[in-house]
Amino acid sequence: MSENTERLTFPVWLLTLCLGFLLAPAAGAAEPLKWSITPYIWATDISGDLKVDGAPVGGVEIDFNNLLDTTDASFQVFVEAGRGRWSGFADVTYLKTSDSDDIDILRIKTESTSWVVDMAAAFWPMGEEGGLNLFAGVRYTSLDDDFKFLLNGTQLDKIGNDRDFTDVLVGARYRYPFAERWALSTRIDGSFGDSEGIFQLEALLRYTVGKRQKNGILFGYRYKEANFESGRLEEDFDYNGPLVGFNFRF
Repeated sequence: MSENTERLTFPVWLLTLCLGFLLAPAAGAAEPLKWSITPYIWATDISGDLKVDGAPVGGVEIDFNNLLDTTDASFQVFVEAGRGRWSGFADVTYLKTSDSDDIDILRIKTESTSWVVDMAAAFWPMGEEGGLNLFAGVRYTSLDDDFKFLLNGTQLDKIGNDRDFTDVLVGARYRYPFAERWALSTRIDGSFGDSEGIFQLEALLRYTVGKRQKNGILFGYRYKEANFESGRLEEDFDYNGPLVGFNFRF
């Protein structure tokens, strides 16, 4: 199978797996599922260290404003479906960026595409309205970087670095309604497997809007650290920044 074909088919099997987690609570039940869909923006700053054969080769420092300048496409959404004490969710992030840097007479063009997908089955011991939630599933991370080296407009070399990581994901959430329209939601999780470990923390406030008090505005903060090792390359990244979204429930 060619490289291009693999890249085209990977979202298909990924979508199938997501649907499996989302629809699992419906098995053998007559009542309709309750859905929650949240498109959101994570205004993240990125910092990282790179190593080749164990030797440091440089670092990465990108704030959100600079990331906006290089972003070609971005998509972030959290989808959850459940009934009673069980639910399933998928948290999807897609990001495509491109940039160029001049070093003396050499120009380096970079194109990067990344997918991060969390899929899990969740259990609410106190019921779907809130309290503690435990979840387990899969975290998929795909990182694809292409580097082009040009001299006076002529391409000298091209280096591609395409790597995928599939990890076991475990974590917990806690939802606490503290006022008529306000609730606090927190999340902590970790994953391990193909990666060298990924850890994430999140705290969000939800303000309910509308007469039926179904939908809501979300805002808060998310922190994530990730370590990837592929061949000779080792990458350590920290992601942190505010998160804002709108939650639809039906």
